[in-house]
Amino acid sequence: MSSQRSAVVAVVALSLIAGVAQAGGRAQVSILAAPKQVVAGKVFEVAFAVRPEWPMAKNRSLEPTVKAVCGDREITCAAVPLKSGGRFKASLALPAAGEWTLTVESSFCETRMTPLVLTVEAAKDRQS
Repeated sequence: MSSQRSAVVAVVALSLIAGVAQAGGRAQVSILAAPKQVVAGKVFEVAFAVRPEWPMAKNRSLEPTVKAVCGDREITCAAVPLKSGGRFKASLALPAAGEWTLTVESSFCETRMTPLVLTVEAAKDRQS
């Protein structure tokens, strides 16, 4: 009887672990490449890596988004996967000068990352 109980406990525990891994988990996001200079209204790219902390979640399909915030302004854009697994890039244009904070939503329950802070310069008027 105790071996049956142990088997049931093991099955329940494995089911819970698999469910948690599929339902969420936690991922670490690292910025791989970011521009040194950003001008308002000009498109730039940011590359980043998403590394799940649970080994079982490594094959999970991800659709991360990048969020840029400056005061009450917020821009969100989807990232596209790169050839290397777990690496992505996002192309975006920020509409105004100021200090913008970029974060990545990894689509895991919790995303751990150091936000990227960009100082965006005002676009210069070109007059001929």
